[in-house]
This record gives sequence, structure tokens and C-alpha cells, in this order.
Amino acid sequence: MKKTYILTPKEKEFIEDWLKVVEGEMERLEFFKKWSTKKDDASFLDDYYRVKEGEMTIEEFREKWTSKGAWKKYITVMKHRLRRKHENSKKILQQIKEELSLLNTFFKLREIP
Repeated sequence: MKKTYILTPKEKEFIEDWLKVVEGEMERLEFFKKWSTKKDDASFLDDYYRVKEGEMTIEEFREKWTSKGAWKKYITVMKHRLRRKHENSKKILQQIKEELSLLNTFFKLREIP
């Protein structure tokens, strides 16, 4: 796997998957099934289908997924992490530019220690 410098491999995969949704290469349901919160190794969508098929009662479903937005907590966490990195990227980019300028100045000198 290619090394990433800002994003973790998981964050990069999250963004690439969403771009696939936007470009029509992946269904939204596939994305939400992959990235939604998992409880007992089952996603919200898995349990929804289990209720439809009669394998799980609606009461069991409600007990498991009661808190508001519980099914998308992981997605919310990923968006927050990405937003924070995006906001910090301007500072990081400025520091990189300053350090590159310093390095360039150093290596243009006639005399290097």
C-alpha cells in the first residue's frame, strides 16, 4: 500500500469510497453498510434486513440502535477527524514552505559545512 503523509489508510479509503458514491460507482447503501457503526459484528443495515426477514424483532432492533444517530457515529467521527486535518493543513503547508525555503537557501551556498 502506498504511504500516506497526512491521511491514515482508513481515512483515505473512506474518502475514496465516498468519491465512488458521488461518481456513481458505488451505491450509498454499500457505503453506509461498510462505514456505519457496527454492534455485535452487524451494521445498522444488516439488522434492518434481519427485522424485515423476521430474524430480529423490532424491539430488539430498537434496544440495539436506540440513541439518535447511533448507526452513523463512526461516519461522524471520520468526518470530524478529516475536518480537523483539513483545517490544520494550511498551517502545515506554510511550515513546509518555510522549511523548504530554508533548505534551498542552505544548499545554494558556496560553502557548506
